[in-house]
Amino acid sequence: MSFFYTKEENKKREEIRAFVREKIEPLREGCTAKREFPREALRLLGKEGYCGNIHDSKYGGSNKGNGNTIEEITCEEVAWVNGAIEMTRLVSATLFGMPLATFGTEEQKDKYLPKLIKGEIVGAIAMTEDDVGSDLTMMKAHARKEGDMWILNGHKRYITNGGKADVISVFCRTKTVEEEKNARKALSGFLVEKEFKGFRVEKEYDLAGMEGGSVARLIFEDCEIPDTQLLGKEGKGFYQLMDELNTERMGMAAACVGHSQRCLDESIAYANERVQFKQKIRNFEWVSFRLAEAATQLRAARLLALEAAKSLDAGADATTPASMAFAYGTEMEKFVTHTSLYTHAGKVITENTGAIASHWRMAPVMWVVGGTTDIQKFIISREIFKEIDEKEKK
Repeated sequence: MSFFYTKEENKKREEIRAFVREKIEPLREGCTAKREFPREALRLLGKEGYCGNIHDSKYGGSNKGNGNTIEEITCEEVAWVNGAIEMTRLVSATLFGMPLATFGTEEQKDKYLPKLIKGEIVGAIAMTEDDVGSDLTMMKAHARKEGDMWILNGHKRYITNGGKADVISVFCRTKTVEEEKNARKALSGFLVEKEFKGFRVEKEYDLAGMEGGSVARLIFEDCEIPDTQLLGKEGKGFYQLMDELNTERMGMAAACVGHSQRCLDESIAYANERVQFKQKIRNFEWVSFRLAEAATQLRAARLLALEAAKSLDAGADATTPASMAFAYGTEMEKFVTHTSLYTHAGKVITENTGAIASHWRMAPVMWVVGGTTDIQKFIISREIFKEIDEKEKK
């Protein structure tokens, strides 16, 4: 129990933990060893309501004002089991679901949200291109209006859930540079279903640490999109993405905590069991002190993620806490997973499909998804100097 969470939130954590360790843990091996996409895990999580934390009850969600905090807890507990399973859930329910819930039409929300929240369909969000990562304004994918249809051409790469998604929110330019020099006003989002003519999955990447998850390169060749699939208003795509990023970063930070918590749990147990030189290895200061440091960093990371979640629930600007939580979380995960590897030594690297090995491989993935660790530090530095900059402008 943590006193930083309410009694209700602590109880919710116990419920989620019991469920994922009974029902989702048995599916972990299918991801890590057999590379099976966790559709069944998503369905089970949706059935229990764990894909609807931030969504309105009107569509089957369970947000009672603390949805982001419950989402933070869910991210932790599912990530404890497996990184690919949690990434699949987070991207589908939150990264795809949140912009839809916030900016979509009633018809769009009625069509997709209930099934998404139940885990019956998989969602994805497509921004990244070959030459577009952190700078979204450099997108080359372009859609032009023809009657009541949009014709999309271009590609997207490194799209989580992309190869298995039923519907993808694809962001692209809808105005040329000549028509709109401000790229922030030239981007729009579209809800693209997998059956749409002109859309195909070119390849799925074999991403270290995301075994079983789908990370894909997508191709759009004269892809026909009905005007009814435009997400919100034309030219608002950049702002829709910015609105989603803080929630994404909070969730990613919580996932770092979940991965690391399992590594620490198993390392503490192993250090108490393993005997060398006629004593438990926990008695060696190199082991015990390093685990103490790991436990301290982990607690700090959890509190940063919680602050970001509480800020989002309060409707406050969560830019700084979300980026702090994510930046610190990735660095913490790097330390904790390596500490776990050192503590277990050969036991981890010879059990390639084990949880620790999987989380250790997942750590570098977390440094680059959702904005690199250095991008988070750039955002933090910009925010901490903002007040001074504003005063100097006056």
